[in-house]
Amino acid sequence: MSPVVAEQYFMFKKSLLLRAELQEIVRVVGSTEGLVCLEIGSPNPFFSYRLRKLGGQWHTAIINNNALQAFTELLGENVYVVPDLKMPFKKKIFDVIVIIDLLEFVKNDESFIEECHGLLKSDGRLVVNVIKPKSWSLLNPLRTILGLASENTGRYRAGYTESRLFNILKHGFDVSVMRSYSKWFTEFVDLLVQFSLMRIEAKKHVDSAERKKRVMKLASIFYWVAYQLDMFLFFTKGFRLVASAKRRAWRPRNAPVLIDGRSISEVVLTKAAD
Repeated sequence: MSPVVAEQYFMFKKSLLLRAELQEIVRVVGSTEGLVCLEIGSPNPFFSYRLRKLGGQWHTAIINNNALQAFTELLGENVYVVPDLKMPFKKKIFDVIVIIDLLEFVKNDESFIEECHGLLKSDGRLVVNVIKPKSWSLLNPLRTILGLASENTGRYRAGYTESRLFNILKHGFDVSVMRSYSKWFTEFVDLLVQFSLMRIEAKKHVDSAERKKRVMKLASIFYWVAYQLDMFLFFTKGFRLVASAKRRAWRPRNAPVLIDGRSISEVVLTKAAD
C-alpha cells in the first residue's frame, strides 16, 4: 500500500461521519450482485472499495484529478475523472447510480439528474446523498465564521430539504426512500475537523500528512463522544439526506401556473391565511 493510499485509509477509518454515510448508502442500495453500477463523487477510495464489495460491476467517476492515483491503485479498473461532469458512458447501461456529496456543487442540478436518468436502464435506481440544511441551526453562523459557508467551498447551494430534493427527482423518478441521519453533535465535530484540515492545506506544511493524521486521530475520540450524545436527539431530523428513486419515463411535472403568475399552491396558502 502506497503512502497516498495509506493516508486515505487512515482518514476513512478515523471519520465516523464518513463511515456513517457509507452505512446509510449501503442500507439503501442493498445487494448489487449481477448489476452494473456507477458511483459519482466518492469522497474516499475506501468508500468506493466498500461499495464494490456489494457485488456486481462498479464504475467510479471522480471530480478531482489529484485523487486519481489513490483511486486507481486501490480499485484498479473502471475509474474515470469527470471534472466537467460529462459522463463517458452509453445510454441505459446502469442498473444503479449513486451520487455522493456532489449535487450541491452542480450548477444545474436538474440537468445533471436528467443526464443520470438517461444512463439508467428502464428499471434502474438512483441513490442520492446530500446535505440537509436547517435554517435555525447554530451550525450556520459557525460555518460562516470558520469560512466553510457554501460560497467559500464551491457549493452552489447549502443543501436540500426533502421537498427540494423531491422536486428535482420527480420529473423522471418515483421516490421510494428518503430519510435523514447525522445529528447535531456529530456535525459540530465534523465542522471543526474540516476547518482544521482546511487550515493545514492552506499553510502547506512540509509535514502536512502527519498533521492531518494527528487531527483525525484526536477527532475520532470526539466523533465517538458526539455519536453518544446524538442518541439523546432521536426526536430530531438529521443534517444529511439519502434518497432512493426508481426510474420511469422522463416527464416534467411542473406545477400549473395561473394567469397572474402564482401557482395553485400559493393561492391555496393565501386563502388559508385569510
